[in-house]
Amino acid sequence: MSWDFLHPASHLVLTCAALLFVATLAFVVPVIVALRRRTATDAIAWADRVRRDDATAWALDRVLRSVEASCRTAGVVFPGFVRASIGPTVRLDLTAPTVAPPEPWTATPDGHSWSAPMQALQAVALTEDASVRFATVVGLGTDQDGSVLVDLAAVGGVVALGGDRAARTALARRVVDQVRTDPWSRTTPVLTVGIRGDEFGTVASVSVAEAVATVAADATPGLLVVQSLPGGADGRELVRLLERPSGRWAVIALQPSPLARWTLECRRDGTSTSAELGAVRWMDLGLSEPVVDEAAPTAAPTETAPAQTAGA
Repeated sequence: MSWDFLHPASHLVLTCAALLFVATLAFVVPVIVALRRRTATDAIAWADRVRRDDATAWALDRVLRSVEASCRTAGVVFPGFVRASIGPTVRLDLTAPTVAPPEPWTATPDGHSWSAPMQALQAVALTEDASVRFATVVGLGTDQDGSVLVDLAAVGGVVALGGDRAARTALARRVVDQVRTDPWSRTTPVLTVGIRGDEFGTVASVSVAEAVATVAADATPGLLVVQSLPGGADGRELVRLLERPSGRWAVIALQPSPLARWTLECRRDGTSTSAELGAVRWMDLGLSEPVVDEAAPTAAPTETAPAQTAGA
C-alpha cells in the first residue's frame, strides 16, 4: 500500500509503528541500565571477597620503618607526611617542608616532598618498629604510581566520603580493617558514632558527646568513624579539635559535610576521586577477613577487574 496522508489505513500504520518504537525503548533502556548496574554491583561484591596479601602490610611497614631509621641515623627530625605514594619510587608529601633529608632521600626544591627508590630503602638497616606517629596511616587504594597511603590525622580535619552508598561503606570497611590489623596501627583504638554495631566488626560505639570528649583528651592516637558529622556546636568543636597541630585523632564521616577538610567521591566502579588525591582505585585493597556471600560472583567483571600492584 502506498502512503497517503488522507487514507485512514496510513494513520493506523503510523500509530502502530510509533507504539512499537516506544515499547522497544521501554524494554531496552531498563535492560541496559540494569546490566550496567549489575556490573558495578558485582565489582563491589567481588572486591569484598578478596583477601589482603600478608606481604602487602609487611612491605608497607618496612617503608615506614626505613623512613624513621634513616632520619634517626642522620639526626634529622622527620616531620611526618600527609600522603605517600609507594611504588618503584616512594614519594612522601610532608606535613612541613624539610629541604635536608637523610640518605637515600632527595627533596623537592621547596622541601614539601621527599622521594627515594624502593630498592635503596630495602638496604636501610632497621632496628626498631614503626613508631606511634603512624598510628592513623592507611592505604586508600592505588593509582598509576602505586599504593596511595594517607595519614588521616595529618589531614587536619574530617575526611568525608561522598558518592555511592555501597562504595562509601566498602572504602570505610577497608580503612577500619587496616587500622585494626596493620603492624604499625593495630593498637590504635577505633570508635564509631551512629553506625550499626556489626558494620565494621567489633568496634566500640559511643555517643557524640563521648566522641568529642575522647578527641579532646587526645590521650592516644585513634580513629573515629561517624555516620555523619554532628551538627551545631558538636560538629564545630570536633573540627576545631582536629585542626590542632598536635592532634592525634582522625575522623572519617560516611556522608559529605561542608565542614570536611577532604571529600572522597566513592564510585561503584571501584574508584574514588578527590581534589587532593585524584583518581584512586579503592577496590585494589583486600580485606583481612573477606566478606563471605555465596550469592556473590566468584570472579571480577571484565570491565572492572583490578590490576594488583606491589603494596596494594
